[in-house]
Amino acid sequence: MQLPNPFAAPGLWFKGNTHTHTTNSDGALGPEKTCAHYAAAGYDFLFITDHGKVTDVAPLSTEKLTVFSGEELDVGKSELGNTFHIVALGLKQSLACGVSVDPQQSIAAAMAQGALTIIAHPYWSQLTVRDMLGLSGPVGFEVYNTSCEYSISKGISIVWWDEMLYRGNVMWGLAADDAHFHFNEHRPVDICGAWIILKAESLTQENVLAAIRTGDFYASTGPEIQCVTISEGVIRVDCSPARLINFISNNGRGERFTAPFEERLTRADYKIRGPEKYIRIEVVDYQGKIAWTNPVYVK
Repeated sequence: MQLPNPFAAPGLWFKGNTHTHTTNSDGALGPEKTCAHYAAAGYDFLFITDHGKVTDVAPLSTEKLTVFSGEELDVGKSELGNTFHIVALGLKQSLACGVSVDPQQSIAAAMAQGALTIIAHPYWSQLTVRDMLGLSGPVGFEVYNTSCEYSISKGISIVWWDEMLYRGNVMWGLAADDAHFHFNEHRPVDICGAWIILKAESLTQENVLAAIRTGDFYASTGPEIQCVTISEGVIRVDCSPARLINFISNNGRGERFTAPFEERLTRADYKIRGPEKYIRIEVVDYQGKIAWTNPVYVK
């Protein structure tokens, strides 16, 4: 089954971050200064998702950056006794949830406000796949989290994604900063390090949430994915110059394309063999930065 392909959809591309903190919770910068950093870095939109509070974003949008509301919900207990962190995008009023609140209850309450929910940093939270399978409603989760990666090297949650896809649970993969403006002498600042690029007709909250809900985006920490096509059983990806292009599937299936010597890859073709349960694409540049498509094929 070929899934919706943002590269073939009408609209414009917009770059944004879906997980951001300010001094309204545990961030080090106020909302205005936080937004200024993202505007200067070329982001088109930003969700402010403070813990336990919906920050007023009305005065924050500018000609360069559109700012949307949200909240990070710290709720419940996982199989291993850890707290779920759920990012609610587009939330209008704070749910003021705590660890005593069942995560599914908080997700339902967020959705009742029209918000879209994302599971934050499952590796950092030490969630299990059973924890994630037990939740109904989230459209995706963070396959990359800048703050978790820069602080304790637990920002990449790819294994969770592949197991969910193998089990037939199609979820979208987001890259987000979880920005706090935290840094020290051996840790870079956790801001403007990850993003999603989504396709929408215009930059309204309704359109942005719709694009995330339908998976019309790709995630990145650097590389650009320019086009993905599927024709006559062949998946083709065009991208910015890369060292690796990976077609990821279940078990021993899929394929890696490696640039010879110091050359660069800008295209790769993958022939669908038939036994693949799913296929997603990764592009890795020479700095180790990665871009991820959402699954492009599910059997």
